[in-house]
Amino acid sequence: MKLFSSIRTRLTLWYAMFVAATLMAFGGSTYWFTRSTLEENLDISLRNEIEWVSAFIEPKARKVPLKRAALKELQQLQESTPQDDTEPQEGDAEIDEIWNEIYQHLLLSPRKQLIQILDRNNDVLYISHNLGTVRLQHEDIPYRSIKLVTTQTEDGRQIRLAVSQNDFVKIFLAYPLEDLNQVLGNLFFTFLVLAPLALVISMVGGWFLAHQSLKPVDALSRAAREISAQNLNQRLPANTVDDEIGRLTATFNEMIGRLQASFVQLKQFSADASHELRTPLTIIRGEIEVALRNKRLTMSVRELLQSVHDETIRLSSIVESLMSLVKSDDGRMVFEFDAIPISHVLADIVEDVRILGAEKNIRVEVNRLDPLVVEGDRNRLRQLFLTILDNAVKYTPDHGSINISLERRNGSAVVKIQDSGIGIPQRELPRIFQRFYRVPQTQNKMIRGSGLGLSIAKWIVEAHHGTIEVTSKTQKGSTFIVTLPLSETSLNP
Repeated sequence: MKLFSSIRTRLTLWYAMFVAATLMAFGGSTYWFTRSTLEENLDISLRNEIEWVSAFIEPKARKVPLKRAALKELQQLQESTPQDDTEPQEGDAEIDEIWNEIYQHLLLSPRKQLIQILDRNNDVLYISHNLGTVRLQHEDIPYRSIKLVTTQTEDGRQIRLAVSQNDFVKIFLAYPLEDLNQVLGNLFFTFLVLAPLALVISMVGGWFLAHQSLKPVDALSRAAREISAQNLNQRLPANTVDDEIGRLTATFNEMIGRLQASFVQLKQFSADASHELRTPLTIIRGEIEVALRNKRLTMSVRELLQSVHDETIRLSSIVESLMSLVKSDDGRMVFEFDAIPISHVLADIVEDVRILGAEKNIRVEVNRLDPLVVEGDRNRLRQLFLTILDNAVKYTPDHGSINISLERRNGSAVVKIQDSGIGIPQRELPRIFQRFYRVPQTQNKMIRGSGLGLSIAKWIVEAHHGTIEVTSKTQKGSTFIVTLPLSETSLNP
């Protein structure tokens, strides 16, 4: 999942998760606080209303005569509760006057309030019109105190009920919870709609902030990608602000400086070692050749000297290759570019390769040689193709074949060299152009090489602004394809 491997994406997701958790905590706490506040305010309102009704009705309700059952019930309540010196008085009922006074007060109250007032005889003293035929009921009515409960009416409506009784009346005061639930439902719905919107906005904002914050890192990555072993003198653009990015840039520049110093020392060592080795190897080779001309040598000594001579030649070849690579890295290698008939160069090389392949009975064939001209250095181009063909001869078994072709394709000269050799494993193909790398061979332990040939071939191709590719199958052979730009002569015949 490349998307989730991006720091920008991970920062955005972490930011979104943090915002989502914050919104959930804020929404939950807001919902709980609003609900608690509304319920608390409703309870306060119901308590105040009951206290007013009780205080207002009591003087009038003293004149309501009590039945025996009501009188007995009142006496029991008074015995179980501390009372003042007020005693119920008997007199003529003034129920109509009480009802009118309550009605006038309740006209100013919210219409949704449900009010039911009973006298001590359990006769209805007043009932609000919005109750209809429904009656409010509760078993445990506290004496001279107020009790608040959440319950349901006979028709299934959920209400918040406040009940109380004194020496003269029983008061039921309720408020439907539809409004409170509706307010809470609207609040929940609003949060349900706005929270995802806020989350999306925060993700877009988080992505933008992450993008802006990591923009300098992208610039550093592009600059660092352009730095290679050939241009270690370059540095990352310094940041004027002393922040994390600025310190990271300074650290990278210090590291590049250390690498540059190490590369310079390594190149200098390679150049010095190659230069110092050339003379002794030349002397050794000459002395061995002189010794081999001595006819009095025994066969064993001659074979030994011949083996040393071959190894000396191989060491000399390695030293020369190292010198070429060192010069190429330093830019000291000078190419003499000219219009070169590439077909002539290949034709000359083919004769040499046929001589090399004759010992193994390898058939070298030229399938096609178009008369094409490229801008290049004749000696380096000869070295390039001779290196590839020499490898083809080395890694092709006896009685194998090598096919060479040159053709024009898309404004370029394409040279294809195909052999029927042992091939290269697929996993090794990306590494064959590395210096000193040799593919592990299991078929022929006698094949010798330095691992520098293909590195030099690639360097020559790139110096001519071309490309080199290889395809291979184990035990089927390899195909090297070299593409070189044509000169003006071939482009405009």
